[in-house]
Amino acid sequence: MKSLRIPRSDELDYWRVPAWSMSTSDLDTACDRLGVDSAKREELHTAVIAEARRYLRRTKQEEATPPLSRQKALLAKVEDAAGRLMREVEKLAPCPDAEFALLHELRRQSRDAGICNTFELATPRTIADVLRLIAWLRDGAADGSSFVDDRSGPKSRPSLHLFVQSLCSLYKQITGKQATHNPHDKTQYTGTPRSEAGRFVEFIVRLVDPEVTPTQISTAMSHVVSELRRQETT
Repeated sequence: MKSLRIPRSDELDYWRVPAWSMSTSDLDTACDRLGVDSAKREELHTAVIAEARRYLRRTKQEEATPPLSRQKALLAKVEDAAGRLMREVEKLAPCPDAEFALLHELRRQSRDAGICNTFELATPRTIADVLRLIAWLRDGAADGSSFVDDRSGPKSRPSLHLFVQSLCSLYKQITGKQATHNPHDKTQYTGTPRSEAGRFVEFIVRLVDPEVTPTQISTAMSHVVSELRRQETT
């Protein structure tokens, strides 16, 4: 049985929760922006700290994440490798001894490893079954590459998107109101959050990460609020 590789200390560092705290004056400002009383103060304080630390941990993970172009290249390599593996497995069809040995060992190792046999994927009976499994992997890599290109919503800084999403949920939890987004000052487009929820989200995000611009927060708010509206109607 193979032993599990112990992660290096630098790898574990990306999963540690960064230290972050909220000053009394900043908490006062957040409460004022939401118009909440002291009864909600500690709930808001605890939740903001938790979400801020989660966001900071995600940003550290993103720093170690390769760009999308490299990730797509890796998917292409998986697709290519699966295609080459299919061609090699096909060569076993006229070799009954090798075919039997492969199928026997696949079933035995699946059983010994306790692999779930949903749809009989873990117990291939013929070379055709094995080829279907490899084709599944190949097609998943190919479609995954297209998904990276075609997915809607923000393609960069998913940590910011998730942070804004959690803050919008927190806004509803504290105020009882659905978060809205308005990037306009009367009829003038500003590209910055102007709604009550937006101003709260902008304040917290920039408090935690001053490098994030109001425009980036406004863009994330637009996506998040649209998602929340769709969820309300489904």
